[in-house]
Amino acid sequence: MMKKFRNIFMLLLITSFLSSCADEFIETEPTTALDAGSLITDLATAQAAVNGLYDRFQQDYIAGGYNAYMPGLFSDELRHSGSFPSLAEFGANDISLNNVNNTSFWTDHYETINAANIIIDKLEVVEIDADAAARFDAQAKAVRAYLYFNLVRLYGGVPLSLTGNLSANEIDANPLPRASVTEVYTQILSDLDDALAGITTSGNIFFFNENAVRVLKAKVEMTRGMYAQAEATLEPVIGDKTLAGNYADLFTGTANTQEAILAIDYADFDGNGYAFFYLRAGGRYEVAPSAQLLGAFEEGDSRTSQIRAFGTEAAKQVGKFKDPGSGSDDAYIYRYADALLMYAELLARRDDPTASDFINMVRNRAGLEDVVLTSANVVELIAQERFVEFFGENGDRLYTLKRLGLADEVLSAKPNSTFIAARNNLWPIPQQEIERNSAISETDQNPGY
Repeated sequence: MMKKFRNIFMLLLITSFLSSCADEFIETEPTTALDAGSLITDLATAQAAVNGLYDRFQQDYIAGGYNAYMPGLFSDELRHSGSFPSLAEFGANDISLNNVNNTSFWTDHYETINAANIIIDKLEVVEIDADAAARFDAQAKAVRAYLYFNLVRLYGGVPLSLTGNLSANEIDANPLPRASVTEVYTQILSDLDDALAGITTSGNIFFFNENAVRVLKAKVEMTRGMYAQAEATLEPVIGDKTLAGNYADLFTGTANTQEAILAIDYADFDGNGYAFFYLRAGGRYEVAPSAQLLGAFEEGDSRTSQIRAFGTEAAKQVGKFKDPGSGSDDAYIYRYADALLMYAELLARRDDPTASDFINMVRNRAGLEDVVLTSANVVELIAQERFVEFFGENGDRLYTLKRLGLADEVLSAKPNSTFIAARNNLWPIPQQEIERNSAISETDQNPGY
């Protein structure tokens, strides 16, 4: 596992440096005066920098929980059961321009993009083994592509930063306007092509591997309506992994290596907030399954084992994460079930009769009967199956609704929410970004905010 082989001293040094290299929100100079060139000088320090990048990936607003709470509340997946007003705004689909969670999501993503940019920049000038440099570059570009994919789906066009900034002065001197949606997607696909060319096929599920890059690239292509390309991208993944025997086997605290394609490795000393926010015993029960989610399960669906009641109370909890104290549960980014449902959808869109086989692998694991998947029912059945398979994990519901063209219908039907069609299901650009980035003005804000 990743944490077991880190050079602790170098990890702390690299992470401290990368953490200090922030995005447009930096107010002070980085706390370390070390130049990046003095940190990434050889094979060992380059590897340490990549490890540090994945350490940043563990942050609350990337893989640490808020990436599930915020999209889950904005969709019909989760309801706000706690007391944080900033999360209540996501549940009401009425996010203020100064919402602290929205600002932190944006900041964490851009700080980690900047860390990836620094690695990519330095690998171009540091003399190390070419194959190793290509592998490290592939990791940084895959992470950067993942982060921009989150941003473009939630905010639309965003500033496209591709060069690492080492100080606040550099950021101020090089403000970036919002790029178009097309420009952002073009860069994402370019990064993923580079990542596929340099990535090493590996069984290590805690770094981007070839299967993980392919799943991400296919998701991007499906979002852009590039279905034939997505099918070709995804095909090598199908059959390369298998589903866990039982759904509950996925949620024991440790990522299931049989099904996991990409997961984030947490431990007691660097945990996440999933269980703490989902559970009442030992947690704060800030977010809970929505009535829509609870009503989506078919009778006999074994996935309801991960919806828990608290004692004799009627209140339900997402029970996929077990450790509210230290947050040591590993978090999935991609599972094989995801690849199977993607492949089923792609085949059904062209009425391939084998499409049903792949959705039924997922359904049968849950104890459900077969369905027949065709181009006529693909949107309905895929949306349903993804809803009950990935609840509470990685914000999949909102992204699925948007991609399948169902978001307006579903979000406008949410009780006690504010639906403004002009917003196009996007989140607001944080006011802090508009105030501090001279290349973005109030007129660049998303419609409806």
